[in-house]
Amino acid sequence: MKTQVLAAVLAAASLMAAAPAQAEYPDRPINLIVPFPPGGTADNMARAMQPALQRALKQTVVVVNKAGAGGAIGVSQVANAPADGYTVLLSLLSVASLPEQAVVNKQKPPFTLDQLTPVALLSAEPVAMVVPEASPYKSFRELIAAAKAKPNALTFGSTGFFGEVHVRSEAFVDTAGIDARHIPYQGGGPLLNALIANEVDFALLSRALTATQVKAGRLRYLATAGDEAWTEPAGLPRMKDQGVNFDTVAGTAVFIPAGTPEAVERKLRQAVEAAAQDAEFKQMVAQTGGAVKYVAGNEFATFWSGYVKAIAVITRRIAQSEAQGKAR
Repeated sequence: MKTQVLAAVLAAASLMAAAPAQAEYPDRPINLIVPFPPGGTADNMARAMQPALQRALKQTVVVVNKAGAGGAIGVSQVANAPADGYTVLLSLLSVASLPEQAVVNKQKPPFTLDQLTPVALLSAEPVAMVVPEASPYKSFRELIAAAKAKPNALTFGSTGFFGEVHVRSEAFVDTAGIDARHIPYQGGGPLLNALIANEVDFALLSRALTATQVKAGRLRYLATAGDEAWTEPAGLPRMKDQGVNFDTVAGTAVFIPAGTPEAVERKLRQAVEAAAQDAEFKQMVAQTGGAVKYVAGNEFATFWSGYVKAIAVITRRIAQSEAQGKAR
């Protein structure tokens, strides 16, 4: 009997020794999905954060651009990816509009927001009205007056239907009491190129996305949204002081697939927080005219919930307006 027991113990020990130890996360490269083309706000933020995130995780982080359908293709990839921490989303907050957009257009949503777990807000950038350097409009008041004098004659650009820039711009047009035509592009980079080429009259874009082109003399700011008085460049008029009380920000955030194991999620949250506090990351963002605004935990969850509800209302209003336009 003792011999049999000893043999069983030895056999169990042999099996345990032969079984591979469970690897500690992360043990292979992580894909950081950006659902827009290179050159836009989210892409710039991802590439600035990549080195800091690699240092925090001690693992390779690969920025992958999965553009298309206003961001839906890339976001869907993350929403439907294995919840193992190796597929992470860095996106504009406009992901909130995509499921609602499908519903109002009587389509099946490519994903639902409950498939994503919000990790942290990374930035909330101030926004300004931007025009081509060759624009005939030299002031915000002049452009608004022209838009009111000739309804639908002026055009505004966006990064795609129902994306963050589109939703923001439609809210601005409504607030300003003007009519202008929407021209969509496939991301922030293409939109910037269109503005520089004078293909559209104006766009409402973040300082981080536009500062370099403004400094280079290719674009001009006409007025800023919200209460902040810009110091770089200094002296810009605020929309609210020009007769249009409009406030908005351009935000980026990190998400992971819902159902990610708690230990993995905790490690990712800690890594994102460490990256957000990284001096090199902050410097890289500042060089583009942006600023890091890290918000996580319950505070971000509360913000995200309210933002989703507000975006749904605006999305439905845009869809209704477009339907009425087609009917006419």
